Amino acid sequence: MKNILWLYAILYYSICAYATDLQDKVESFIPKNTYQMNINFIKKLFGNEKKFYKGNHLDIAKVLTTLKNNGLLQLKLSKPSNISVTFRINFLDIQTDSNPSFMFLNYTTNNILTNMGYSYFYVTEAIKRQDKILLTYTLNAESHIDPVVMIDNLIKRGYRIVDIKRNTAIHWIYDISLGNSYIPHANVIVKGENTFNQINGKYWFVFNSIGILRIIPQDNVEWYPKILMFDSNMNLINAIISVDKQNSYNLKITKEIQYIMITDNYNASVLRNGITLDFTID
Repeated sequence: MKNILWLYAILYYSICAYATDLQDKVESFIPKNTYQMNINFIKKLFGNEKKFYKGNHLDIAKVLTTLKNNGLLQLKLSKPSNISVTFRINFLDIQTDSNPSFMFLNYTTNNILTNMGYSYFYVTEAIKRQDKILLTYTLNAESHIDPVVMIDNLIKRGYRIVDIKRNTAIHWIYDISLGNSYIPHANVIVKGENTFNQINGKYWFVFNSIGILRIIPQDNVEWYPKILMFDSNMNLINAIISVDKQNSYNLKITKEIQYIMITDNYNASVLRNGITLDFTID
């Protein structure tokens, strides 16, 4: 009998803890007056707590999507203001990434903000300490960055959402973890010769084989090679930054290399008409 009562007690407190976590998180995303005015509606929306969990973890994306779809996620500001958004890895009690890449986090978040239409933003805090990474951007805007759109973009690039916190009225924090890094506009390179055109003159490629890569600019253009090589976690392995003009360039792709970025060292637009890659697999 005691064992049965103990089991019920554990189950009861687990359910209470789930409900408290969910309610606290929902309340943290909504202005206090909005929460109080809509408390009955909110309780109905989140009445089935289990629906908002994946295993033992709160599904933050689903919580925010539900709030947004029901008009409860107020992102519009009363006037244009300086807002901040922070991205963190390994800052919570649990360690998620053993060797996080600051460069990939910087590249990814910068790219996401640009693609979301933000032209003017700057880094106000950057930390790389052992396995902890933190990057904060500040920008002037008329509304908060839509967290639902941000989550979708982070997931597309290989990140997982660990937690999201509305730290202040103008500051959101994203705790994330990198699963498999992914660059949406990177081309996968296979054996043979292929030509690519990128109007900005910056090219990203993915490699799954080792071999020799020959890089040839279109129209016999001479260029100053700038080639950055990264591993699967987007940690920089090697960099070629040439001050001498070249007609072409040969590069050995080792098993450690998964991504490379190719451009001109002085003027990216030199390669805007395209490049040809001839890849010979070992």
